[in-house]
This record gives sequence, structure tokens and C-alpha cells, in this order.
Amino acid sequence: MALSIFRRPNPPTKSGPSTGRAGVSLLQQLRARDGQRLRRYQDLLDFYEGKHFARERRGRTSLAVNYARVVADKGVSYLFGRGVHFSVPAEANDAPSPSRRRGEGGRLSERSGDAERILNRVAEENDLDLVLLQAATNASVLGDAALKLFWDAASGRARVVGVDPFRFFPTWAGDDVSTLREVALAGQLSLVEAQERFGITDFGSRAALTLTLSQRERGPGLLPGAGVVDTLELWTATRFRLVVGDQVVRDGPNPYGFIPFVHVPNLQPPNSSWGVSDLTHLIPLNRELDERMSDQADMIRYHADPPVVFRGVEEHSDLPVGPGTVWDLPRDADVALLEWRGNTPAVQDHIERVLRAIYDVSETPRTSFGDSGRLLSGVALETELQPLVHRTLRKRVSWSAALRQCARMLLLLTERFEPGRAPGAFAPYRSQVIWPQMLPRDDDADARRNLGLVQGGLRSHRQAMEALGELDPEMELQRIREERALLQ
Repeated sequence: MALSIFRRPNPPTKSGPSTGRAGVSLLQQLRARDGQRLRRYQDLLDFYEGKHFARERRGRTSLAVNYARVVADKGVSYLFGRGVHFSVPAEANDAPSPSRRRGEGGRLSERSGDAERILNRVAEENDLDLVLLQAATNASVLGDAALKLFWDAASGRARVVGVDPFRFFPTWAGDDVSTLREVALAGQLSLVEAQERFGITDFGSRAALTLTLSQRERGPGLLPGAGVVDTLELWTATRFRLVVGDQVVRDGPNPYGFIPFVHVPNLQPPNSSWGVSDLTHLIPLNRELDERMSDQADMIRYHADPPVVFRGVEEHSDLPVGPGTVWDLPRDADVALLEWRGNTPAVQDHIERVLRAIYDVSETPRTSFGDSGRLLSGVALETELQPLVHRTLRKRVSWSAALRQCARMLLLLTERFEPGRAPGAFAPYRSQVIWPQMLPRDDDADARRNLGLVQGGLRSHRQAMEALGELDPEMELQRIREERALLQ
């Protein structure tokens, strides 16, 4: 059943204005609605952190070989390890940039050049590479990532922050699995921060109990430091509400005119709003590997220090153990080491098969771990790494769409809140995401090939520079022109 975050509220009760039927808070209802997703998130996160055994193996070895973490981190490194860059294409009706005439390295038009500089400035101010690296880790492990974009009035700049998927409760349009209709974002504030930011002194019964205990622990007259209060942001395209504890501190029109969140599904299956974790099909194989390698470790331990078998000896706890010791045993007694009888199970062969299955299912070949066993050329290396390359390219499709959406929102925020900006200054808010080369390459061969294409008139200087990894070809071309003019 659909749950609207802006349904008509019940009359105020002791639980506050944001309550539903039977006094259950809206946040509790959202958690109940998405309970299966949150439990799946927790199971995946536990496995990623190395909690592979539900219970101890009763004195036996519990060895966790955490391939899940390695596969997830390696996929994130291939995706965002070298960062990304934004480019804004010029529109046909844009006027040439005056900064280009001034020798300041303007791009093809004043509008596109200004928009591109803003996007790259925002990326630098927000450490966007780190934000995307953390968000991509959420997507790889949990299956979903979320970003929030907003205008920070205190610093006068646009912000991009990662959102914990555990606290993200979206509702999509019924006829479009990719369009957000409503978003609820849960959070927590310390009681001190809630008092300073919103002037709240009455946090409700639960928070008041936390406040009282905190004051009791710290002594009278001291500000509480241990208590926290729940917050809930409720967003639609036209309305925004902020609930702190049991109090609605803001309720009015959406100041942005759009829902300032971008959801990024990982390897999104068809007809689904949610993504799929990279660990979903890896976990059973990793568990099997853990158990068999633990069994092998037990076999080695038993062989190195085998149990002693006594026959006909009633009391052996006082018998000394070590070189040169002498035991006086009864006539019918016998002592021997426990040995394996029969054919030894092919544990190592089974482990090798499981490892090959892990490489195949996770699309992470053994070569990606740096163990190719031979020196490979760029083409041969790309061929061996094709499964990982193809998986990364599929992810780039989702992330490119999400980053273009982020760029559009950032331009709208700058246009609306930065002084001196006119409405529609950056329309139509188009952008491109430039991805770096994924694999090592032969720079000399690439340079010779692009130089030949430029000299033959088959490729422009700008396109050749982009192919060689230059982030701002227009700026570099301008510098080349300036240097040529200076030398002449």
C-alpha cells in the first residue's frame, strides 16, 4: 500500500503532529514499509564488513576470506578511482565568449563556458571525487546510492552530499520507475544543535527523557551532550516540511522548485526502481569458500598437532608430553596419534573451482588482482579484463544520467540563489560527463595515432586532445595560440 508523506495528519496526540494510525509515527511507518529493503541492506553490509558466519563453528576454525569487500572496492576503483569531469556543450544560438578574445581561455560560448566553470568549481568545493567514491561504495554494497543537492546560505554556495540509503525513503511515480514523486529523509541531531538551530526546548517525551538523563550524568547547569533527537525532511516538487522530534519547524513551498535528491541504482534490473548489489550472487560462493578454507585450516592444524588416542588408559591427564618423556602404560593399553585413513578429500581442487566461480560471477578476473603471471600489452590486458570493463561500462550509464541530473540541479541552484544571476541564464542546462581512461594505455601510440588523424583532416585538435585525456581542450588550445604568438 502506498504511503504518502503529506497525507492529512491526525489530530495532535502525545506523540506529536506527525503521527499516523494507532499513534505510530510517520518515520516508523516508512521503516515498516521499507523493512525488507532495510533488512537486506543490513545483511549485505554485515557481509561486506566480514561477518560471514551466523554462529561460531563449535571450536572449529571460522576463517572469513572477504572476497566480497575486495570485489566491491575494486569495482568502485575502476568506476571513480580517477574521478570525472563535466563539460558543457555550446548551443547553436550562443554568442562567442568575450573571454576568448581577452585570451582567458573561454570555451565556445560565454554561457557554456560559465556553466562549465561553475560545475567544476562546485565539484572542487565539495570534494566531489570523494563524495562519489563513497556513494559508489554504497551502490556497490547495498545496491543503491543517493545524493542530496542544496544551497548553503551560510557559505553562499551549492552543496553536494552523500545520503545514507538506510535513511532514504523515496516514492516513485506510478508510471515511471525513475521519477521521484516524494522523498523522506530521516536524520538525527544532538539536542544542543537542535536548540541552537531551531530554538526548540521541548523535544517530546522520549527526547525529554534523554535530556534529563544527560543532565543528570553531566551535573546541573551543564548543557546536555549525549541526547539526540530524530529529524525528518519531507520533500515533493512543490512542498517542503521539516520535523524535529515531535515539532514541525518548517512547512511551506519547496524553495528549489524540484526534489533535491538523485537516486542512483546499481546495475538496475528492468521494471525496478531499486538497484542490485554486486554481492547478491557472490555471497553464497564466498560462504562456501570460507567454510572449505576453514576445513582445510582445521586439517592442517590437526596434522601439525594431531590428537592423541588412548586405549586401555583410565587416567592420562597427568602424563607428560614432550621429547624424552616416558610413559608407563598397562599391558593391554595403546597410545597412537589420530591419522586420516582412506583417500584424502580433494579440498584444494574444490577451493580452486569455487575461486574460479567467484571470478566469473563477480565479473572480476584474476588479472584484475594484479596476478596475470606475464607481461601483457594494452590490447591483451583489455581482453582479459573485459568482464570487469563491461560491468563498469554498464554502471557508467546509470552514473552518467545521475551526474547530468546533478549538474542540472546545481546550475538551477546557482541561477536562483547566487547574486547577479538572471533566470534562465544557463538554460537548457545540458552537460556531458567526461570519463577518464579505465585501463593503462600506450600514450606514445595514442599520440601518434591522433596526430595522424589531425594531420589527415579526419579529427579536430579539440577532439584529439579530449581523446588523449585533456580535461579542458579549449583552455589548452588558447595557451598554444598564445605561446605561438609570443614566440613569433
